[in-house]
Formats: sequence, structure tokens, C-alpha cells
Amino acid sequence: MRTVIVGVGNALMQDDGVGVRVVQALMELGLPEGAEAIDAGTSTEPAYDLVSADRVLVVDAARLGGPAGTIYRLTVEEATEVGGGVRSCHDMGLVQTLRAITSEPCVAVLGIEPKEIGWGLNLSAEVEASIPRVVRFIRQELHQELQREPKESQCS
Repeated sequence: MRTVIVGVGNALMQDDGVGVRVVQALMELGLPEGAEAIDAGTSTEPAYDLVSADRVLVVDAARLGGPAGTIYRLTVEEATEVGGGVRSCHDMGLVQTLRAITSEPCVAVLGIEPKEIGWGLNLSAEVEASIPRVVRFIRQELHQELQREPKESQCS
């Protein structure tokens, strides 16, 4: 089972860079065998590296109206829903590109509610504080995935 965590966002636009910062934190801690992290920034190009993945977890800022730093676990459909108000800051172009290439991998989205999106290198205090929680969540999910039999693997 190959799982890829993809951090999406613009590190020059304050909280918009949270996905990239989460992936950097994961890379510093290390990931179990069968898992890797990719800093996609604002490019859809990394989608081509994901074709052989069994599971993809995209991490991005997502405005859903909750308090800054709130963590959401979304399906691709929820993250790309046009009418329901659930929108990634990047309209999930990476996920759409991945789905256009192949429909095989399970794809989920971890969205973090931003507070400030504007020019700047620093995350807001609320979003910065959410990074360790997001990292713990991802590592727990990877651990649980490793414990499952291959036929039990879930896409959620």
C-alpha cells in the first residue's frame, strides 16, 4: 500500500501555506514505510507522481466558516462541491488533475480553516497551533492503515 500526503498552498500568502507547512513537519519527523510526503505548493504537476499511489491525502487551507485552525476531513466531492460552500483555497485543482489521470487511488482532503490570507510568510497563531494536531492525525491514520489487511483498506 502506497500512501502519499500532498501539501498544497502558497507559503507566501500567510495561512494559505498551511498544507506545505504540515508536509514539511511530516518530512522532519519521518514517515513509515509505504508513505511519503510531497510539497506541491500551488502546482498541479505533482499529480503525475501520484498515479501509482493507493491512497492520497491532500492537505490544504479550506474555508468552511469555522474558527481559524479548525481541521476538516473531507471527501473529494465535499472539497470540490460548488454549491455547498465547501471550498479549498485552491479549488482542488490538484485533486481534479489526479482524477483526470486515473480514478484508482482513494483521495481524501484535510482542510484547515485559515484566518489570514494575504501577503506574508507567517501563519496566524491559530493555524500555526493546528499543525501538530494535523500531523498527529495523519500519523495515526497511517499507523491504522498499516494495521489493516490490504483487502480491508478503506477509501475515506
